[in-house]
Amino acid sequence: MLPIVIHLPTGDIRDGMEEAGEVVYRSLAKGDAVKSSAPSPLEYLAAMEEAEGDPVAITPAAEFTAMYRNAAVAAEISGRSVAVVDSRTAAAAHGLVVLAAAKVAAAGGGAEVVIRAAEDAGRRAELVAALDEVEHLKRSGRVPSVALDLARQLGIRPVFRLNGGAVERLGVPRSAQAALKRIRREAMARGLGGATSSMVFHAANPERARELQALVGGSTYLTEFSPSMGIHTGPGVVGVAWLRPASSER
Repeated sequence: MLPIVIHLPTGDIRDGMEEAGEVVYRSLAKGDAVKSSAPSPLEYLAAMEEAEGDPVAITPAAEFTAMYRNAAVAAEISGRSVAVVDSRTAAAAHGLVVLAAAKVAAAGGGAEVVIRAAEDAGRRAELVAALDEVEHLKRSGRVPSVALDLARQLGIRPVFRLNGGAVERLGVPRSAQAALKRIRREAMARGLGGATSSMVFHAANPERARELQALVGGSTYLTEFSPSMGIHTGPGVVGVAWLRPASSER
């Protein structure tokens, strides 16, 4: 696992460090400029050279990050046989893709079998979540300020879906409870009920995450949203990720 580096005014930290989320969200609340950077090709290369067997690198979707590109460059430089797989998703859904591939590897599967498992899981990966506020979208500059000001006044909590390297807006509920119910409805319509593996996640919002976990019937995992992604969404995000049943196509 190669951590993302988060750049703060007080210095750099690595995503995954204990209390990284608390530090990041505190800095955002103060209005600090917080950025992140993907592992470099050299970092990927070092990990590939040190790995046992035939390495398989699995990265989030190329549309969301430079990780796939950097890993692909490292694979070309490496003198070893290295495969790079784009999971076609991110965050908790990416984690489920990696876990599916790791399970096959742990059972003794070779690189080709692991690659097929990762690609299959990537095709079935789903993620539905809700933002708690829109202030950080305003900072991104990608959405008109007038629209975001109106959304803030109305208390809107956008619900979105990650799938196939794309972000799809699903709805704009006007309360936290309505957002949780919308997440459940969208998730169940896309195969969560038949999923063998799922994960509820949150960004500094454990109580609401537990509400969602109970609402969707109890997921296998409850985890914290990556602070490196929380930079763009702000705290309060809650959602669920899962792998659709193998027979499900959407």
